[in-house]
Amino acid sequence: MGLTLVWRVGGWISPRAAAPIASMPWFGIRRLVQLAVLTLFVLPGALAAQDPDWTVLSVHMDADLSAGDGSVEVMMRYVLGPTSGRMLPLAQPVRFELLGFGDATVERVSVSNGRSFELWPTQGSHRAGSLFLPDATAGSTVPLEVRYRVEAAVHEDGPRLRARIPTLTGPAEPIGDDGVGFTARLILPPEWVASEGFPSGLREDTDGAWSVSLQTSPSMVGFRGRSDGVWRPGVPLAVDLVTLLILLGFSAVGWRHLSGVARRARA
Repeated sequence: MGLTLVWRVGGWISPRAAAPIASMPWFGIRRLVQLAVLTLFVLPGALAAQDPDWTVLSVHMDADLSAGDGSVEVMMRYVLGPTSGRMLPLAQPVRFELLGFGDATVERVSVSNGRSFELWPTQGSHRAGSLFLPDATAGSTVPLEVRYRVEAAVHEDGPRLRARIPTLTGPAEPIGDDGVGFTARLILPPEWVASEGFPSGLREDTDGAWSVSLQTSPSMVGFRGRSDGVWRPGVPLAVDLVTLLILLGFSAVGWRHLSGVARRARA
């Protein structure tokens, strides 16, 4: 009687040695298959969901709309640093994202050292791209300056203006000690008058520019206004006035009620 051999990984085994494998319950085999699937698909996804290697420590935005043709030249100044304490290799890129608003979008971003990178469409008006940075260690920072142009940032309807400037955002931004991680400055043509801004903290400086400070970067900075130099109250101002009137009304009612109680007490 001949000897039948069974192949296994790494060599041949006899049927007696292979018997436990052949008699393995089906639920055990299914469990091994499930573990293999989890290892192949779930583990890479979990690794990809970890914190990025880079973080944005601060960012400043300069937006120049002084051309008055609806376009805007944007310069973003970032200060980045590694999130871990190890040296980051050049193969670790930084991901940047941008959300377009109608025709106000960006396809290519220029870097201060002459390089550039593309922002590829992902879903809807969202675009994303990656940029490789120099090595950095824990406690060190990497400055980065990028520029891009938005051709149709301002929509004109007669003298009425509506500006929406997409903001190029990077990794998560920790809130600084002063509660400010993002600042922006807008330069408008001298004949333009803004009546309301987004974010709502956008205010005019003494030099005629508009600026805002926030904890983190917004998806866009914009405003409503007019190109004929005529100021019109915006919605935020109207809301503030209505709120003030309501508070004054409640204060008057409360004062009359307390005065009546005091008179009755003296009587």
